[in-house]
Amino acid sequence: MRKTVKKVIFQPVRLAKGVIRKLIYAILDKPLPPPSAEERELVVDLKNVFLGIPAIDSTELPDSEKTWAGHMNRLNDLVLGDDPREFLRWDVIGYTMFVHSPGYIAKELKYLRSRSDWLSRWHGAIQESHVGHPLPYWRYARSSGNLIHQAYHIAQFEEKTGTSIGDVETIFEFGGGYGRMCKLVHDMGFRGRYIIFDLPGFSALQQFYLKSNGLSAHSVETFDPSKPGIVCVSDYESLEELITNTTVGRSAALIATWSLSETPTVFRESILSLTSNFDAFLISSQSHYKEVDNIDFFERWRSTQSDIDWNTWRIAHLGNNFYLMGKRRAALAG
Repeated sequence: MRKTVKKVIFQPVRLAKGVIRKLIYAILDKPLPPPSAEERELVVDLKNVFLGIPAIDSTELPDSEKTWAGHMNRLNDLVLGDDPREFLRWDVIGYTMFVHSPGYIAKELKYLRSRSDWLSRWHGAIQESHVGHPLPYWRYARSSGNLIHQAYHIAQFEEKTGTSIGDVETIFEFGGGYGRMCKLVHDMGFRGRYIIFDLPGFSALQQFYLKSNGLSAHSVETFDPSKPGIVCVSDYESLEELITNTTVGRSAALIATWSLSETPTVFRESILSLTSNFDAFLISSQSHYKEVDNIDFFERWRSTQSDIDWNTWRIAHLGNNFYLMGKRRAALAG
């Protein structure tokens, strides 16, 4: 009887919320204006890059690589055949890196608004950009579900490590999505060196997004590691050189939100080996991905980093997902 009552009570509530959400979107969601000259130039540059990216043959790849090869091929088709100014509406972006309005976003927004620094920091930081034509979050139309989600990661990192993201001198983000985390930390005061490692197509998309937002994003060829700035890189050798040249004598942090956990273990071990002198870590992961037990992998890796104070916990509102965050002792106080 109790289950029947729940269905009677809650089903109309869900339907009502769905109707309200659709009405709000109908009011807030505006079509794109005609492109400016600068936007047309950036779109042409992006398409030219993708013309040089061959399709990936995923036949012999393991499951953990095959999935992302398919995403990359789909992105290639969309960049060349559609309007990149609204790439945040594309299916492959929604599958992989842009959450719209799942129920947990309300909990994360509530947490941000409960903080004592909500008005001084987070209120401004989560004002969404129009670039990519993101769908606004229906409960808080000045932002998007995805931006709130990423801000929540940074807030958790700062709380657990006692480190302000703006005080870090170098950030290495493994798997940078479309560049939104990079823009967020710059909006929060970061002015150091920001390295994003990703597949070639996503690196091109990141540069498109960041440049469209007025940030100077470089390829490896145009980046000066002696100066602050953003560099998007896609090959390991260049990444190794960049990290060596940009982190010596400087505080450095790794950000990897559901990226390392979706990477073959041999390659993620190579990536993590580059962070041996890093001072802070923000990692999130599924408990398992394809054939990989991520809990076991990160526990073994964490046990080798004895001079890091670690915090790891299950993200209660995200099911079988967890955070792993840490700070080197006596590093990055503030």
